[in-house]
Amino acid sequence: MRGVRCSRAEGGRGELSTKVERRFYALRIAHDGGRFRGFQRQPGLPTVQAAVEDALRSAGVRATLAVAARTDAGVHALGQVVSFSARAALDPEALRRAVNAALPEGILALEAHRVGPSFHARSCALSRRYVYLVGTPPPEGLAPYAWGLPDERAFPGLGPAALDPDRMRAALAFAVGEHDFVGFSRPGEQRGTVRTVTRADVVSASWAPLHALVLEGRGFLRAMVRNLAGTAVAIGLGLAPPELVRELIAGRGRYRGVRAPGWGLTLAAVSYPPGLLLPPPGSPP
Repeated sequence: MRGVRCSRAEGGRGELSTKVERRFYALRIAHDGGRFRGFQRQPGLPTVQAAVEDALRSAGVRATLAVAARTDAGVHALGQVVSFSARAALDPEALRRAVNAALPEGILALEAHRVGPSFHARSCALSRRYVYLVGTPPPEGLAPYAWGLPDERAFPGLGPAALDPDRMRAALAFAVGEHDFVGFSRPGEQRGTVRTVTRADVVSASWAPLHALVLEGRGFLRAMVRNLAGTAVAIGLGLAPPELVRELIAGRGRYRGVRAPGWGLTLAAVSYPPGLLLPPPGSPP
């Protein structure tokens, strides 16, 4: 896409070298977060980054990934995007098949794209959309992907109770717009805590006591979505007023509420400018 310039601040060794020609690629992947200890590579632990980089190595590509959203342990993804560079000219569909042949169970490459040299999975993204599922309780088949209530750990002494989606929706509405979300961040995140949330909604199933909390924005702080979800659920249970979200944002203090468990959260989609994940016009194969 002409006119798009994105920073290449991380990922892909040697990507800016003028001595060796590099080609640039992106993968859109889905994974079951219950099988991995988050995205970022950690010694001795199964992570999404390690699985994809090892699969690329099996396909003859040695690369370090840049990622659109660095998910925590247990968090799922339906539309995660990673980018990297390689010396070889690779057919995207052949690359996708080769990567899938080497990936472990629980992760799948949905698409592969040849991209321009300015593309970066994180800095080129326009928005990330997260969906948090919570049920009272959720249907059995969704239990690994939804927070089940009642939860004695999160809400001691609280028995079976219905969630009020209108109260949760009213609470999350206070998060829409540009705010300093330090009050919903992980402790120690002192700088750069201003974020813009463009959508915050609650969608309820008609066939089960299941609710989807939908949050979308350009970017999110570590634990921000899970802390917002935990607060919204507490409000939906009648334990606090919807205005609590506004008060926590304005107070800018340390978050001391309930953090929703990771397995209920899914990175649903990452969006980019139209055409950015397609091969640049006239590019060689």
